[in-house]
Amino acid sequence: MDESLTLAEVLKKSYEQLSPAEKRVSRALLADYPVAGLAPVNRLADRANVSAPTVLRLLSKLGIGSYPDMQKLLHGEIAARTSSPATMYGEPEATRNGAVEHSQRVIEQGIAATLSGLAMEDFDAIVELLANTKRRVWTTGGRFSRLLAEYLSMHLRHLRPSVTHVPTSQQERAFALLDIGAKDVVVAFDYRRYQEPTVAFMRQAKAQKAATVLITDPWLSPAAKHSDYLLSNAVVAASPFDSITPGFALVETLIASLVEALGTDPVERVRRYDGIEDFLNDHSIDGTAAGDA
Repeated sequence: MDESLTLAEVLKKSYEQLSPAEKRVSRALLADYPVAGLAPVNRLADRANVSAPTVLRLLSKLGIGSYPDMQKLLHGEIAARTSSPATMYGEPEATRNGAVEHSQRVIEQGIAATLSGLAMEDFDAIVELLANTKRRVWTTGGRFSRLLAEYLSMHLRHLRPSVTHVPTSQQERAFALLDIGAKDVVVAFDYRRYQEPTVAFMRQAKAQKAATVLITDPWLSPAAKHSDYLLSNAVVAASPFDSITPGFALVETLIASLVEALGTDPVERVRRYDGIEDFLNDHSIDGTAAGDA
């Protein structure tokens, strides 16, 4: 097993190479990650409706020596999940150029790891959902990840109708949940030091039969158990703060794939938008109609 990857990333990356029984184990682990893997092997086997030897065969295929070895990995991931910037300070780079070069390497590696490790089955399904203009789309995020949610929303609004970004306030989320239903798609972003209000929003959207999409870090937000589709991106950074850059790369890759899926359909919408924006610019000065005193 590649030690630079979490178990969740390895499971998603290897999913297509697994047997049907092994896929059931993989789904059971990811459905309640990492808690499901901390239970005894027989309990995980029962949850996946397979035998205990099937669980062990999966671990062997992934390069994990034993069930206790897997649990040790998961305990390490739990510690990483709760890391704060205060615990992640290291030795500073000796020179400014050293810091710049280090940052470049880390950012490039983060983007490469994110895009090469995509769970393509979920990725393609998400693009298909977003391309379906009969479905309304709602996006939301947390303290920093709301930037990714807004970025996705802004692009989607150019390409298709019925897209709403839900701010992080309790009131705005409550209003959104009044309207979210079975024909809707909810895309949430949640990263370590996970936010319970985002998890609760996903849980309720799922209960209201919306299609739920989660974009998270390699350790997986608790919202993963309420998501129909799941993507993760690297967050490693040159600073003590998790990087959001691979997240932006993932969002832009989704947008590029959506543009390809929609073909020329959005062209007239984009032209109309440009025309409306030009009209508003021509008739306003500092937000006031040109003809007003």
